[in-house]
Amino acid sequence: MKEEVEMLKRRADVFIENAKYNFKHKQFDICMFHLEQAAQLLIKAKLLDLKGVFQKTHSLRALLTELMKEGWKSREIREFIEKNKKVLRNLERAYISSRYLYEEFFEDEVENAFRTVKKLEEILWKE
Repeated sequence: MKEEVEMLKRRADVFIENAKYNFKHKQFDICMFHLEQAAQLLIKAKLLDLKGVFQKTHSLRALLTELMKEGWKSREIREFIEKNKKVLRNLERAYISSRYLYEEFFEDEVENAFRTVKKLEEILWKE
């Protein structure tokens, strides 16, 4: 199980690096998609680490709620969701729009998403 957790975390790191490249080249829609993928993998890795399984969903908020129900950092995760619900919704929209329709994201939205994903990683993996 530990190998799978580490693999998901490494993939999240790659998506973050891809997002930095996209941001530098002002490809904000793809950047948001890569940040969403990173966030999704970070959460799924933590769920796998804690309980050995995770939901087959792409909803960041649903995954975070599942993590919260495990009783692990529940208050901190609840506060994170509340504080970042608009950014989380934008990240989820980036995932959906990457497959089904086009949605434009702006530089400030992407900067907020970078900060949010960084904070998420700190909550989940910096003990």
